[in-house]
Amino acid sequence: MVEKIYSEGVISRLSQYLKCIVQLKETGKRTVTSREIGDNTGINSAEVRRDLIYFEIKGKRGVGFNINELIESFNKILGYDRVVNIALIGAGNLGKAILNYKMLGRFGFKIENVFDNNVSIIGKTVSGRVIRDMKDIESVIKDKNMDIAIIAVPPEEAQKVANTLVSAGIKVIMNYTSIPIKVPKKVKIETTDPIEKLLHTLYYLSHTGYAELNSFKHK
Repeated sequence: MVEKIYSEGVISRLSQYLKCIVQLKETGKRTVTSREIGDNTGINSAEVRRDLIYFEIKGKRGVGFNINELIESFNKILGYDRVVNIALIGAGNLGKAILNYKMLGRFGFKIENVFDNNVSIIGKTVSGRVIRDMKDIESVIKDKNMDIAIIAVPPEEAQKVANTLVSAGIKVIMNYTSIPIKVPKKVKIETTDPIEKLLHTLYYLSHTGYAELNSFKHK
């Protein structure tokens, strides 16, 4: 039986819902209404209700939806049931800021391997990670079977790094540089909100094994 692949529009909205309710849970909330989800995501509450009804997610009248149950349902739909290891290329100021972005860990995204070509920091520990030489990128990524990488290097180095990541088998690149990067169609480039896009692209990695989204139309 072929597993159903939902449209990019649907998965984009579910990713936003999941980000929203995880953040609400952080504030101590235990239940949430479709209106609250809509207000926090900017998505019309009627659209939110339609999505929840479509996926047979039920709440209680006058109470709303249990946040833990919602998180479990969205995780199941998105195929988000594991820790996702991400490679970070660049341990400068931007790289350090990304390493210290606590929301990544709360969603199960783990930056385990950090690479740089600055000999003065290679081998040193930054935010709990040992900085590795960029010469090791391909071997480490292939050995650990990693799919996602973040580029946080100077613009003039970005394309060269992207080429290396593609050769290593990376399927999704989060580009934090100021220049566009050219990659084969089988590799997806993202340049916007990291949590939403990581949740979004993880769905396609989980269900199709590759990150090409052009064939999926917005609903």
